[in-house]
Amino acid sequence: MKIRASVALSLLLAAGIDQASAAALDASHTNQVMTSVKNSISAQHSTGCVAVVDASGTLLAFQRLDGASPGCVDAALGKARTSALYHSPSLKFMQRLQSGETTVLAIPHAVALGGGFPLTLQNEVVGAVGVSTPKQDLDNQASEAAAQALK
Repeated sequence: MKIRASVALSLLLAAGIDQASAAALDASHTNQVMTSVKNSISAQHSTGCVAVVDASGTLLAFQRLDGASPGCVDAALGKARTSALYHSPSLKFMQRLQSGETTVLAIPHAVALGGGFPLTLQNEVVGAVGVSTPKQDLDNQASEAAAQALK
């Protein structure tokens, strides 16, 4: 009995250590991503929305920049959730749809628009960023640049 309890305790402690060392987005990372996206949008003299979500797609941070249309709110969040849940840029879903794969529209929580990009730390997807501006190319560029800059 004592051996089983001791083994169980050791397993619980080991699990706790693994969870504590697991990569996760914190406020500093989130601010870094938000700042990168806002700088990209500003450099292009544009406006839009940016959303950062954790690995489960839960919103961590959001900003609608001055002059951004109300439609960008849900678009940015949807793009971020798509990338977080499927560990893939949302652009991939758009490309699949454009190539005729209409079943993409039936994938739960998948938004077939570019501008969402997974965020990784220690080679693990820990969340995603979603960007929605009037320019599709800017959405893709800004989200990917923010993900690449994450440290």
